[in-house]
Amino acid sequence: MTNINITLPESLKSFIEQQIAEGGYNSASEYFQQLIIQEAQRQSKGSFHNLLINHEEFETTLDELADDFAACVGATAPILSDYAVSRESIYVDHF
Repeated sequence: MTNINITLPESLKSFIEQQIAEGGYNSASEYFQQLIIQEAQRQSKGSFHNLLINHEEFETTLDELADDFAACVGATAPILSDYAVSRESIYVDHF
């Protein structure tokens, strides 16, 4: 491990001590490590590369969504055709 020294005002020192006591951290070092890890994860989630999923993950997600939807509407819901849910269909007078 590497040591890094930082200078803090007394008010921040008190805040950190409070976070250690309330957050279940064993030391200021552990508290700062967790803060840095959380920030690194937050930033990595924002990168475009991490937003991309592969085809298999996409298909799995679609299957899960379809199963969830089927569970919500029940077995008595009518099956809609591709046309019924298409853009063209939403502009047709259905009455």
